[in-house]
Amino acid sequence: MQAIRQIRASLRRKLDDTAFMLCLAAFAIALAGLAGSAVVAVPQSANKVAATASQPPVRSTVTGVRVNGAPVYRMPAINVSASRSAEMARIEQEDRQARTSQNAASAS
Repeated sequence: MQAIRQIRASLRRKLDDTAFMLCLAAFAIALAGLAGSAVVAVPQSANKVAATASQPPVRSTVTGVRVNGAPVYRMPAINVSASRSAEMARIEQEDRQARTSQNAASAS
């Protein structure tokens, strides 16, 4: 705390009051931005957990069939949606990575 006071006093001597207040405001804004980004990251994961906990449980029915001694359950239908362009880009990236690793393996 003493070091901060010494720095503040030396800055006051070097800068006029207006410049000092601008520097102090910029520092406060930067500090608030850093603190805000750290605080925002925690509630998002907590909200995901809370949202998952508040969802009703998935209802399943036993079919009466057993596979390897374990019962087989019939689950309700789900809807899946995806962006075709995003999937195509992912597939192309995987292909490029596979070609790169094959080229590296054949070169050695």
